[in-house]
Amino acid sequence: MSPVTIKALQQRIAELEQQLTLSDQGNAHLAQRCLALEQELQGYLAAHARKDTHLNAASVQLKLFYDRGFGYTEQDSLAAPQSAYQESAGTVAATFELPCDAKALRLDPGELPCYISELTLSDDRCSCVPVRGILLDDANALFLQGDPNFQVQGLSRYPAGMKLGVAYQYHPLPQGSEEPLFEAMLRYLEQTQSQLEAARQDAVLQSQQIARLNSQLSDAAQENQKLNEALEAMLNSRCWKLTGPLRRLLEIFHRG
Repeated sequence: MSPVTIKALQQRIAELEQQLTLSDQGNAHLAQRCLALEQELQGYLAAHARKDTHLNAASVQLKLFYDRGFGYTEQDSLAAPQSAYQESAGTVAATFELPCDAKALRLDPGELPCYISELTLSDDRCSCVPVRGILLDDANALFLQGDPNFQVQGLSRYPAGMKLGVAYQYHPLPQGSEEPLFEAMLRYLEQTQSQLEAARQDAVLQSQQIARLNSQLSDAAQENQKLNEALEAMLNSRCWKLTGPLRRLLEIFHRG
């Protein structure tokens, strides 16, 4: 492979690294916007907390669904006791013990659109990913539609007898709110989160492309080094030196 090709690879890598730097800066800016919107949303919910509304117990009851290989069903679920939800403090805390082996777990924090904050699991190997929700960061998620749930990730198998503690702050969203500020805030937050996710995916693709080009560059450099070593070995060989006069005669002949 010629040095020109290696130079082109190096230039392409430099361009991608510059794009990746700009993408990282954009990610940081979007993350700051998400954080600011999250704080604004928390302030709104605190200022508009329901003081005289008692939520239906079933609509805010935490459940753990476990998949034994046949999908999620109500029969294969565990419900937290009603005492797990402290409405006055807006906190939920419960511990589940699996009655059998499971291939997958799902957490359902009730049925209402809600904002979940400070979500923690007792097992550090596990983490929660919101389904049909907006992940604000590792511990906060926003669900604009009913039936919110989290997919539990981290293990390929969940053994019988495993205990999993769950705790979080629960904030049900106002239903049928016509306040322009609140509705605009939610829409803008969802759009910003989508942009952030798209930027993250683009950064991952660019990183993968840089890695591939670096690998190609390394292969090209090694091939170039082998060719140079072969050329040097040939030029220093006895055969090449002995045939030197003959090559010079052939050169003179072709010129004539």
